[in-house]
Amino acid sequence: MGGSFRNNVTMNKIVEIIESFKRKRFSGGVELAVIAKAEQELKLTFADDFKVVLLNYGFLNAKGEEFLGIDTTNYDVVKATKKARAADVAFPDDVYVVENCAIDGLLLVQRTTGEVASYQRGGALQQVAANLSDYLSSL
Repeated sequence: MGGSFRNNVTMNKIVEIIESFKRKRFSGGVELAVIAKAEQELKLTFADDFKVVLLNYGFLNAKGEEFLGIDTTNYDVVKATKKARAADVAFPDDVYVVENCAIDGLLLVQRTTGEVASYQRGGALQQVAANLSDYLSSL
């Protein structure tokens, strides 16, 4: 991971939080080149903490939450974000889907700047955490 991330302390924090969960499932980390390709396809840059999750875990299921990975059949951030964009012209360009809550079309999204929010089709973003580490800590 090294110098490609803005704040290594924050990045270590998210790994510590995830590792503290007694029960978790994950698909396995993906390489930076795969992450870069996904960012290019979505025409945005993932927040650093999401990149750390992708690098270390890929798809992640923890505390009943299913965080999307890359190149997974049903849990792919690129597919989910493209689907949300196609279904809703108001879907913001600077966010990507990190979890489909599967309740009334509710999505958990993250801004490229790191903030985590809930989003429902045609609605506004409702911030739920300053970053993914804080969101995971609240589970």
